[in-house]
Amino acid sequence: MRASLAATVEVRGDATVVHVAGSLGVSTAPVLRTTVLECLADEPALIVLDVAELRAHDDVALTVLPALAQHAAAWPGSSVSVAAAPALLRSALDRMAVARQIPLFATTDAAIAHGGAGAPGGEPQGMRARLQPMVDATAAARHLVDRACRAWGVARIADLAELIITELVSNGVRHARTDLEVRVALRHRQLHLSVRDGSPKLPVLGATGDTLAESGRGLLVVEALTHRWGCTPVPDGKVVWATLRAQ
Repeated sequence: MRASLAATVEVRGDATVVHVAGSLGVSTAPVLRTTVLECLADEPALIVLDVAELRAHDDVALTVLPALAQHAAAWPGSSVSVAAAPALLRSALDRMAVARQIPLFATTDAAIAHGGAGAPGGEPQGMRARLQPMVDATAAARHLVDRACRAWGVARIADLAELIITELVSNGVRHARTDLEVRVALRHRQLHLSVRDGSPKLPVLGATGDTLAESGRGLLVVEALTHRWGCTPVPDGKVVWATLRAQ
């Protein structure tokens, strides 16, 4: 019988719960990965993986869990927890040292109650704006980022953050040509910048088509000046994001 896995999403305040059921193996791990990445596009403070109905078909496939947690930490600074693991699955998590990398809780409620309270940086803060793909979109995005940096006490990186968001928005205006959602968040002593658009075409670093005519730098600037950057596909397009150290 072919292994199968289902992942359903429940939003509970600032937390997103992903209920995972079935068999996790090499062939089914992409289902979980895709679901979690789609959840991250909404930038939740916490993602809880409820694995009460999950079986580990292959221990190696469990490495998808810390990989997703690392992605979430890089952007958008979300915490990831695992809850309600049955005894056999808990043993497999211990064997693969997953428990050393991701907090494990007895119940989903316990994971949500704990949240990111133990993480440095205090409560997450965020601002967002919807922009049309017009020339003045970059100016509006810079204003949003500058206001956020000054409000959150990280004005020293405001100029750099404005430069990065200019590159991200300019790329979206020129290539996606759809409405843009710009977000800026401060989590775990890192400033997270993102631009979501409606185009499925992913950017390619260094490609001629991704070099901005006005600067000639494009995404090369983003790579050179940020702590991390990347692109996360979502059902209606993609999110291009970048992270700066705030301290």
